[in-house]
Formats: sequence, C-alpha cells, structure tokens
Amino acid sequence: MRILLTGPSGFLGSALVRFWAERGHDLWLLARPSSCLDRLEDLLATVKVMRASTPGELAAVIREAMPDAVVHTACSYGRKGESALDVLDANIRLGISLLQAIMEHNSLEGLPPTLFLNTGTVLEPGVSLYSLSKTQFSAWGAALAASKPQRLKFIDIRLQQMYGPGDDDSKFITHVIEACRQNVPRLALTMGEQLRDFIHIDDVILAYDRILERQHEFAESDAIDVGSGDAVSIRSFVELVKQVTGAETVLEFGAVAYRAKEAMLCVADTRRLRSLDWHPTVPLTIGLRRLIDLGC
Repeated sequence: MRILLTGPSGFLGSALVRFWAERGHDLWLLARPSSCLDRLEDLLATVKVMRASTPGELAAVIREAMPDAVVHTACSYGRKGESALDVLDANIRLGISLLQAIMEHNSLEGLPPTLFLNTGTVLEPGVSLYSLSKTQFSAWGAALAASKPQRLKFIDIRLQQMYGPGDDDSKFITHVIEACRQNVPRLALTMGEQLRDFIHIDDVILAYDRILERQHEFAESDAIDVGSGDAVSIRSFVELVKQVTGAETVLEFGAVAYRAKEAMLCVADTRRLRSLDWHPTVPLTIGLRRLIDLGC
C-alpha cells in the first residue's frame, strides 16, 4: 500500500514509519521544510520525503504521491511557545489543505476514495487551543467525507494518553519519569484525581495498522477510540513511577491547581477496536519498567 504520512519527525509518526517500512509499504513522508528527521535517519534512503507547507505545494504532493491512504499525525500541542496562529496552521489548515487536494485530485482523475486516518483527541474543546483546534479539524474532516464519500473516507482516531521510549520531553509522562529518575527533591503536582487511559506506543501502532487493514469495515465518515480501556488516576500513575524508579522524590499532590475545564475522566471504549482483533499487549507497569530501564 502507498501511504502518505504527515508528522514523520514526531514520536507517533516516526514509530509508524518504522513499523510500516518493515512490512514493505510504499512510504511517502510529508514534512515541513524546517522539520528534522533525525529519528528516521537510517531509513531515509528507503522512503520518499516530501517537503511542503503551502496549499499549492500540498496539492502537488497529493498529485505526485497518489496515496492509497493518508495517515495524519502532524500537530502542534502549543507547549513550546507557539502562537495561536501556529497552532491553527498545524492542526487545522494543514489537514484541510490535504483534504481539499485529495478531493480535487480524485475528482479530476476519477479515482476511488482515498482513506484519511486522522489522529484526533479525546479532550473537550475548551481545555486548550490544541484540543479546540483538533476537535474542529475532526469535525471538518467528517463533514467533507460525508459530503463527498466517492472521493474521501475519513476515520478519526480518538487517541488516549500515549507513552513510550523516545517521546517528547514536554509531555507530562516524560516529565514525571525524568524527575523521578533524577531523584529530584520535590515534584509539584495537582491532586491527581484525574483518570487517564495510558496506552503504550507498541499497542498504538498495532491499532493503527489494524484500522488500516480493516478500513472496509468503516463508514465513509467514522471514528474509533484507541486506548487500553483502563482508567488510572494521575496520582496512582505518578506513585507507580516513583515505585518503579526507586526515587525518594516527595510528591507534592495539590501544589498545582487544576487547569480550567480540566478533563477528569478520559478512557477509551475499546469494544469496536477489539472487534477488529486487536487487544492491548503492554500493561502499564511493564511498559513503565521497559521505559525506565531503557533510560529514555
């Protein structure tokens, strides 16, 4: 299968590239002109890298690649000083430009619908600019696919709290692990009552692959939860990290206030994913031990 993947420099994107490259898929990677692909340096000779940012450039990529599927992992979390326009550009404009290019190309060439696997969010729109923009793009994708099902198939993957080796330092899980590994004296936290669904990157990759393989079982505009299906409190998660690392760090629960509109429960309904013959293979304790043992 010919797959065009956005966000290849990221944690999820690079992991999917490695997995699908091993399985012989024809991979085309769409990256910003400034993106660094160090995570995939050893694979760059075996994949096609396309650099684009403007709508015209993105349309040219679609015309050249003619992908069977577009897997959209590119995003901006807004944690590194990005402006509101930067977040909108990464999380909405890029995706809509690709969707528009796909529909126009398929119309002109008389091609069958192209599958678009979107990496969505489970957070409510009011939590952050990231969740607002991701939710809005998911709605755009669903509406466009419903209006032109002969040109586009849109599946929104509602991804839960992913973790694994090589993840970004700016993320909460990495921050907690590094603090405990370095045995910092104190770690300021919220009360930790939020319930989260933690899923290892290996299980995420298998879920994406299974959805890709079984795409014929989805409607032209569809959505599916991807997570472990288990809810664990943030407090229990942090205490587990401390236990596994053997840290003496004092966990200051309640030192940080909850953010406005904090999501208190995020957990996947995995019934549909399990119906595709998928099940989680990496329990949280084992996943954390692997991660900590690797030192990354």
